[in-house]
This record gives sequence, C-alpha cells and structure tokens, in this order.
Amino acid sequence: MENKKLNIIITCSVQNDFIEPLDNNIIAKDDLKVGYEQVSNKWMEYFLNQNRDTSEANIDMFIQWLKQNVSNEPLETPISYHHILEYYRQRVHVDYDESRRLWEGDKLPQFIQDLMNKASQSNSDEKNGVEYQCIHLRDWHDQTDETQKGEMDLFGPHCIKGTYGAKFISPLDELIQKHHDFNVIINSNSLSSFDETDLESVLETVIKNAGSSRKEVKIGVFGVITNVKVFLLTFELMIIHKFKNVYVCGDFCAGFNKQGHNTGISSMASILAANIVDQNKFREIFNI
Repeated sequence: MENKKLNIIITCSVQNDFIEPLDNNIIAKDDLKVGYEQVSNKWMEYFLNQNRDTSEANIDMFIQWLKQNVSNEPLETPISYHHILEYYRQRVHVDYDESRRLWEGDKLPQFIQDLMNKASQSNSDEKNGVEYQCIHLRDWHDQTDETQKGEMDLFGPHCIKGTYGAKFISPLDELIQKHHDFNVIINSNSLSSFDETDLESVLETVIKNAGSSRKEVKIGVFGVITNVKVFLLTFELMIIHKFKNVYVCGDFCAGFNKQGHNTGISSMASILAANIVDQNKFREIFNI
C-alpha cells in the first residue's frame, strides 16, 4: 500500500488565559473605559517601577491606581480592558475586539469540531490516502523556575501549569480527551516552540511513520499570539526547519489587539512569504 499523504495541524496556545470567551456583561457594566495600549503601558509603569514597592501589589491595587492615572476620554471602540485584567488575573488575554472576532458565530468551536471529525474519519479509513496529526503547543509555566522569570515579569503570571488558565479552551480540551490517537500535547515555557520542547522529535517521528518528508507534508497553524508566538513558530517551521508547505489560518489567529494581529499577519506574509489564508481556504487545503 502506498504511503498516505500527511496533514499536520499545529495549534498555538489555544488556552483559557489567552482566548477564553469574555463575559460581555462584565465589560458593559464597567465605568472605566480605556484602550489596550494604555493599560499595557500603565501595567509596566506600575508593576515594574523600581521606585515603588510592588512586592505585595495585586490587580485590585493596580485598578485603583489606574483610575487615578489615566484620562477617561471617549474611545472609538470603548473597551474596559482593565476589567479583563481583573477577571483573568493576568494580562495575556486578547482584547475584547479580538475575542469577539474569534468567537462570533461559534465559528472557532465548529472549526475545531470539524477538524477532529475529519481527522478521526480519515485516519480510521485504511483506503483513505490522507493521514492527520494534530499537535497542540501549550504554554506551561512554573513560577519557581528562575529561567522563566523574564517572561513572567514582562507578561505577568499566565498559563501556570495545572491551573484553569493553562487548560485548552473547552471545545479543544474535550476533543483532545476523546481522540488521544492523533492528538499530541507539547508543553512550552518560552517564546520558542522548539527550544527545550519535543516538537522537533515529534514532527520527525510523525513524518517518518507516514513515509513523508518535509517537502511533502502540509502543516496548518492557528492560535495566539499572532505577532509573537505564531510568528515565531512560522519562522522556525519555514526558515529554521525548512518545511515548504506551511499555511496559517488568519481567521483563527489573534493578537493582543487588532493592530498586533494585523502586524503579525503582515510580517509573516512580507518577511517569511508565508501562506496566510482564511478559514474557507484553510478548510479547502486540508479538506476539512
């Protein structure tokens, strides 16, 4: 029998701390409306200020300080981003507009369901000429590890191993549990998806078992953060590890905000010459 063609789908940090659906009521009831960049800059000013004792500081203290140190001018799209911080206890979650874009119409859960169904059906059919493998990169941090202190200081505590925030979003988590045979979880504690992880060895094993090659295999990517970890993952796959057929589903990637997302998409297209496609084209390419 001829070797099957191989499709590999890599999800990047599709976890609660990053993209869990936001409660619109929480945001709507709040009276302090500021933008992402403003809150981000103020966070750095507050928690990383060497002249202030922030060893016992928490989100509630930051909120009170924020109210006294920002101008509450009307925004084109009002966002109570500080309440997102309070709700999630860290600041890596994508903002309201990006969250809404990902989750509107339940397109993301449906896409994940369709992907898993297709992979399960295709892999169980011996006559089918296509094999699917799903690899899920999971941010998995340890606050006691000094080597991770830089990222924790920069982004705040997030995706701490074993916590709710580190879990995959419910649609993905449930389907991974259901389909162990073609889903692999790889823990990552740095911005590089290959550094000190099993990603390279897993890719090599999957490709070898399928009788494929780096030139033949198709790799699909989606997740967060578009201009950070998704960009770096795509760079590593294409430039460092020489994979030729990498496709990024822009519809299901997100940045901390729209500007960050657009910057990431533009950079992957213009710098890496990556294939950026919408979900319809992605479904067509991978026959989902």
